[in-house]
Amino acid sequence: MIVAFLFIFIGCLWSFKRSSRTRMLSTLVLNAHQLHEFATRVLQKSRGTLEFKGPWFAKMDFIITSDPMNVHYISSKNFSNYPKGPDLRMILEPFGDGVFAADGNLWKMQRKMIHSVMKHNKFESALEKTIYQKLENGLIPVLDHASEVGIKVDLQDVFQRFTFDNICMSVLGIDPNYLSFEFPQVAYANAFNATEQAVFIATLCQRV
Repeated sequence: MIVAFLFIFIGCLWSFKRSSRTRMLSTLVLNAHQLHEFATRVLQKSRGTLEFKGPWFAKMDFIITSDPMNVHYISSKNFSNYPKGPDLRMILEPFGDGVFAADGNLWKMQRKMIHSVMKHNKFESALEKTIYQKLENGLIPVLDHASEVGIKVDLQDVFQRFTFDNICMSVLGIDPNYLSFEFPQVAYANAFNATEQAVFIATLCQRV
């Protein structure tokens, strides 16, 4: 797989000026380390929607959109017309039959159940209280501490920890204190992050 990837990569660089398809793929590979920032810049230049065309042999043609109306149409209004398909189901296998990987009636059932919980008045008030509590006792003290002692912090890591704690407190009723002065390593948080990375790499390998 590595040899094949290098062969494709070198070939794309060699033909950078010869084909718009290979330009797209080589540009994507060169920006793999900053994929989210790269996608944001490209979508801004493309007015929110981009048709990506890869080499004919790689089956990499797809459409990327950040347009709110498109996202609503695809993910909610007409979701049944956009199934994940067998390839994506295989990539998302670590998530089992959860809402991230489900399709069809199974997805509808889970979505309906989640909506019934999230739209409940008691859940909304509890979530608001949980977020405020973690903001007051976690996020602000950590940022104040970093400012006082003059240390640099990765805001992406900070807010990832903040989000993880809020999810655990809201869904499981426990606070793992993933966001604290020590920036501790929590096994199940690391496992989830590793799963995300594995799914991302599997997506790229599947496409290449």
